[in-house]
Amino acid sequence: MMIVCLLQISPLVHAEAILQNQAVNGGTINQNIVFIDVNNHWANDAIYDMAKKGIISGYEDSSFKPEKSITREEFAKLIALTFSINLQTPAEPTFADLNPDKWSFGYVESTKEFLTGYYPPKGKPFFSPDTKATREDVAVALVKTMGYTTDDLRSSSTLGRNFSDVDEISYNLRDYVAIATEKQLIGGYEDSTFRPQKPITRAEVATLLFRVIKSSAQDQADGPSLEVTVPEKTESGTFYVSGKTHRDAKVQINDKAVSTDEGSFKEGYRLEKEGAYEIRVTTKLPSGKTTTVTKKVTYQVNGPDLKVDNTPDTVTKGSLTISGKVKKDTNYSYPTVYLNDEKMYVSSWDGTFSKDVKLAEGENTFTVKAENEAGKETVVTKKVTFSSGGPELKVNSIPDSSQVASIKVSGTVKDANDSYPILYINDKKVYMYGGSFSESIRLEEGENTLTFKAENQNGKVTVVTKKVTFNVNGPTLKLNATPEKTASKTLTVSGYVTDKNDSMPTLKINGKKVYYTSYASGSFSEEITLSEGENTLVFEATNSTGRSTTLTRTVTLETDAPVIQVSYHPGSTTLSYMTISGTVKDKNDSYPVVYLNDRKIYCSSYDGTFSEWLDLKKGANPYTIVVSNKYGKTATVTGNVYRVDR
Repeated sequence: MMIVCLLQISPLVHAEAILQNQAVNGGTINQNIVFIDVNNHWANDAIYDMAKKGIISGYEDSSFKPEKSITREEFAKLIALTFSINLQTPAEPTFADLNPDKWSFGYVESTKEFLTGYYPPKGKPFFSPDTKATREDVAVALVKTMGYTTDDLRSSSTLGRNFSDVDEISYNLRDYVAIATEKQLIGGYEDSTFRPQKPITRAEVATLLFRVIKSSAQDQADGPSLEVTVPEKTESGTFYVSGKTHRDAKVQINDKAVSTDEGSFKEGYRLEKEGAYEIRVTTKLPSGKTTTVTKKVTYQVNGPDLKVDNTPDTVTKGSLTISGKVKKDTNYSYPTVYLNDEKMYVSSWDGTFSKDVKLAEGENTFTVKAENEAGKETVVTKKVTFSSGGPELKVNSIPDSSQVASIKVSGTVKDANDSYPILYINDKKVYMYGGSFSESIRLEEGENTLTFKAENQNGKVTVVTKKVTFNVNGPTLKLNATPEKTASKTLTVSGYVTDKNDSMPTLKINGKKVYYTSYASGSFSEEITLSEGENTLVFEATNSTGRSTTLTRTVTLETDAPVIQVSYHPGSTTLSYMTISGTVKDKNDSYPVVYLNDRKIYCSSYDGTFSEWLDLKKGANPYTIVVSNKYGKTATVTGNVYRVDR
């Protein structure tokens, strides 16, 4: 079939217009309805809204009877009115218990897709028009009327989660009831039951239809899903329109109905003339919701089959070969090939062509055109940028930061047009061997920028920039263990000092410079004279950059008293005098002072010995020896010698 370009279609009728029309009864909206028995009823708003729309009505005594049940034929009428369904009156009735002369015949026949009848295994189907409509009847009808199918069920456990009497719902209707629950078209009771076989009341019907109308108004723009596949171009003039939509939807392509299989469709078409054509596919659900997708297909007979061999985007040499191949046309002759409007030679053997071209610096555009005898053309454009380019400069990995003042950088420099490119690092020429380089760089404290510049004989330059931060720390100062307390006035402290950037950092202890015992290892050992009490020792190591490391130790000197040892002497004697002797030792004082009965006596500084005469009188002769060192520490020894008569 032929598809006419840019087909026009009538505007689609939206669901909103349908719902608004339902509110009209005889051309005017009835705003003066009053029911005497619904003022305080829970469904009051829904009842009045549906009554004003002319969908539901009351009784002659001005009552509504909200708790009265509704029959199946009455509910069929309400569905037809609510959804503005065109009434159908077929010559042959569908149901055996519903004659054409019955008032509800048209309503039942028109809504039988939504509120179905009963189909026994044998015999004619029946509708039971006078039977009371149940809650499951209503739920199923609402779901079908809204265009939902079992494919729209989101969860198979919906009923089990919401209702405790699932077993009472007709098995083949459970999915529809579940969809009605998910879409909030109907709900259950406070005791978690659905009561599917319970007759539905007039109030409940009014509420449900009121809810459906509101729901329809909210999603009226949401038509069925529609996927359409149409080729953008066709060379032969034939193509397929295929796609998928809702399985209950009907499909039209450019206003002509097409068949579907479970929602899938595929139609073939043939075009007579070249040009652009519009394909409009519309899908429509039984509820009236529609979706339209518009596609375009272009019928264009292609030019010759032209293939141009790949060319690089960028070259560094000034010449290039443009080559390719063309195929014979239907008349078995090779097309004419042009390169930038200059005719090229085409081999009559295999249709190949080839030409060397000179390149200009920068971007070069090459247009290859093949033209057949019918005037159809195929054009292929290639763009090649010629740049002699700078050398290829590769710098090996460099750390972002360093604590060492000197780092080594290395890499390679290559150039296709220069065997001996020159390399500069921060404008200093660097020696290379075989295109490789390795150089030591002295860093300054803080951020250092290293600019590597490679230049070839054509003056082309390649630059690589690296940044290295030199973080200068103080020297490493390590102290060997020192006591917190000592009784000795001298203390030897030791340790070592090292620095990555200074082989001989300065070391001071309490401001006094200390010399190393080994410069190779940075070790030191120093004797410190302590004062009585707490002594603070400050160790400070400073490197050549002025960075220092300080450690503090506290040592308390608590000196001991001198030690006195008195030589043996008898406890009694008949002599009038006696020599008292002994020794005094003090590790912190070479000259302790010795007193014998408060009289200072001589004590040898060589060996600490003392010896002194003690005059004796008859009877007891007590004596006291006191020794005192320069720290005020004393030691005392007492004794007694008796002089007796002969």
